[in-house]
Amino acid sequence: MIICSARCATKGRDYWIPHNENNVVFSPASPFASIRIRPLSQADARNQLLEALSSAGRAALLKQSVEKQFSTGEILWSAGDRSEGIILVLEGMVRIVRGSGGRQLVIHSGEPGATLGEVPFFTGGRYPATAIAAEPTRCLFLPEGAVRRAIAVDPALAFFFLKRLSHRIEALVERVDQITVNSVQTRLAQFILQRHETTIASAPSRAGARKNAAFSLGMTQTALAEELGTVREVVVRALRGLRRLGAIERVGEGKYRVLDLGILEELAESAP
Repeated sequence: MIICSARCATKGRDYWIPHNENNVVFSPASPFASIRIRPLSQADARNQLLEALSSAGRAALLKQSVEKQFSTGEILWSAGDRSEGIILVLEGMVRIVRGSGGRQLVIHSGEPGATLGEVPFFTGGRYPATAIAAEPTRCLFLPEGAVRRAIAVDPALAFFFLKRLSHRIEALVERVDQITVNSVQTRLAQFILQRHETTIASAPSRAGARKNAAFSLGMTQTALAEELGTVREVVVRALRGLRRLGAIERVGEGKYRVLDLGILEELAESAP
């Protein structure tokens, strides 16, 4: 463990460096046991969480923060593990999944700026679900001691986490409603429409380019099944059904093109 001041000013830049002022020790199995020391980039410093804090609160929070990089598919923590703190996603995406018997359901996902792990942190319990990196991901780990000291210095941090948890509950209620009320075909049509809209928004503006733009699922069929609350075999059949209806066509491995937007929109709005 490196022992030094955890917040150093070098050429006007902040660094997050773990130290042992409060004997912060990670278990050998902890994904945060291996550390990297690096400058706090301008992009990271503009994070909503860090911007919401006073300079004193920010200094207290970053004092023992640890950065960790995860490769695609790497587990940050497993359901049942003891919480050691909260993570702040800097780059990439983390999927929070729960399941049994080979079937998993995505509870929610964390993109850059998201904070994860608040529930066991505040309840003192264990992680209720598993966190998996959906793509190469960089996170900032905020140890329990640092978070508690930051809240004592700047109580606004507690309200920040409370607001985040409230929004997450709202999203989870909506997600449960979608899974229980809408059919897999409806949920798949909604997903494809979102992917299609994202694709055409970034496509060249020349005539025909956006209309004929192919989109990717952005994940494996297994991951998509977990996102939609079903299993891969059902997703495969649903995709095949959309092709037979003439709504989409396959143009490559994991890539599709929308042929009939009206069919997709009708399916996306249809009742079970």
